[in-house]
Amino acid sequence: MGKKGKEIIEKHQKVIDVIGSILLTIGLNMSINVAENQIRFNGNQIVWLMICIFLYFILKKASENKEKRCLVCSLLLGILLACFQTIGNLTNGNWIYNEVILSKTVLLFSIIKILTYSIIFTKSISIIFCFWNQLDQKEEKKFFKPTRKTFFILTIILLIAWLPYFLNYYPGITSYDTNYQLMQGYEVHKYNNHHPILHTYIITLLVKIGYGLTGSYNVGIAICSVIQMIVSALTFSYVIHYLGKKKMSRGLQVIAFLWFAFHPIIPQFSIAIWKDIPFTLCMVWFVIGLIEMLTNEETFLKHKRYLVLYSLLITFVMFFRNNGVYIILLTLPFVVFFKKKYWKRIVVTFALPIIFYYVVTGPIYQKMEIAKSSPKEMLSIPIQQMARIVKYKSDELTAEEKERISQYIPIEEVSEAYRPTISDPIKNVFSESAYKENKMNLLKLYGKLALRFPGETMEAFVGNTYGYYYPEVVTFPVATGIYSSPFENEKFMNIHLEPIIKIPVLDTIINSLYDKKIPIVSLLANIGFVFWIFLTMMMYTIYRKRYSYLLMYMPVVILFLTCIASPVSGELRYIYTMFTCLPLWIGFTLKLGEYNEKN
Repeated sequence: MGKKGKEIIEKHQKVIDVIGSILLTIGLNMSINVAENQIRFNGNQIVWLMICIFLYFILKKASENKEKRCLVCSLLLGILLACFQTIGNLTNGNWIYNEVILSKTVLLFSIIKILTYSIIFTKSISIIFCFWNQLDQKEEKKFFKPTRKTFFILTIILLIAWLPYFLNYYPGITSYDTNYQLMQGYEVHKYNNHHPILHTYIITLLVKIGYGLTGSYNVGIAICSVIQMIVSALTFSYVIHYLGKKKMSRGLQVIAFLWFAFHPIIPQFSIAIWKDIPFTLCMVWFVIGLIEMLTNEETFLKHKRYLVLYSLLITFVMFFRNNGVYIILLTLPFVVFFKKKYWKRIVVTFALPIIFYYVVTGPIYQKMEIAKSSPKEMLSIPIQQMARIVKYKSDELTAEEKERISQYIPIEEVSEAYRPTISDPIKNVFSESAYKENKMNLLKLYGKLALRFPGETMEAFVGNTYGYYYPEVVTFPVATGIYSSPFENEKFMNIHLEPIIKIPVLDTIINSLYDKKIPIVSLLANIGFVFWIFLTMMMYTIYRKRYSYLLMYMPVVILFLTCIASPVSGELRYIYTMFTCLPLWIGFTLKLGEYNEKN
């Protein structure tokens, strides 16, 4: 664009912003009924006038930013988020429980929506980046003095803040997974590494200690809860302490404290007896170690004591969750890339626990007759896609295709069993033996069906994953009770919910939070929204050319990808690390402290 063109735009910028805000409001207002193939509008509400005014000020403010790199980075992220929003919107409102229809009207709607969201998100992100730039140069006094005393005081305060949850949900929160692990520990079932053996041993030992001392299984579960609460409080207190050591701003430390003390999912998970919680705590320490490599490499990477401890930590990451080994393996190349000077030390630090992990889970587990995790866990997405094709495109399948599909999943049960956001019902009827007999046959069949029915294949994938990247989806709630088995053979111990003090308001807050009944606040418990914050901070890191700081994001990027391949769309415990590391990323992404920055 020439100089004259820019002058014309600047002269009429207000008019352009007014027209733009009106068009964007129309684009936001637009909805579609796919079944009727009709675009609809509902503009007779005062709220849309307010939105239009708000968008005008967004456009006006964003037009002040002329920095090309900021605009490019904002645009790239804006387009990505617009695609997430549009795909999620179409899925949530139309396709998740209906056949996929790709008409011209749908395509036109999608294009307009992506353009609308792209402009709004791009402009908003550029404003956020400008604001963050100002924070970079702003100095504030520390809030917590990083001493051992304040560390332990914070730990106690966090435990007190969480105490109502323990009293209300005594003896803790359990699920089918907890029950299944304890059944292995009590030799009702054979050991299976589907749920990591280390965690099974730990919770079984604690329950046995509680039962041995008091004759109550409830006390055993309570011991698990209390110990996990203490370890969680120590970890999160150290995060705040660590921010203090790095001289982070007063505001960030306050936010971190409030986040850990009063965000409902934190105390909920602190008493939830699942493998995901100790895994997440290990991941927090793992991320802190990566940050130390970035900000304190001379001390961290030159002292054997720190490397030995970090190697031990890596071991726990892998042994507390089966996908932990992928996180470690795929993070290693990035660590070596950004810290080439110390590549030998880094490789040894990572390699020793990796070798140990494969020796233990391989020949040692085999010797102990501990079964490996089922391969159908890795097939969650393909199985879901085949099931959806059977449900919605059965009339178009040939007799031969139906026969081949029935070798793996019973066609007559698919319509009843298929649930778009969770693959467990289909996995439960999947023939693992048929897959093991001829793995290539399933892959060939899947490839053929995917090519023939791309719409249903893609929608099955989106339906089983969009809970991780679409903020407007209703989140799977975190359990708040004791698992009660529907099967008599699984009722092998008497565990029941027995509140010490009943606090009904906690149930109300939790249910409202997950059901999206609290405007704005509910987003803080939404995976998709927190993921958008995560992506925005990563893009800001790229915009500021702090490329080495992408390292602290890598473990959760890899974790997120494993969640995409998981059996549930938007299971919060799978991606809990993204919530617990948020204060760390905010501080070091926005450079809110004083430390040696090496890019």
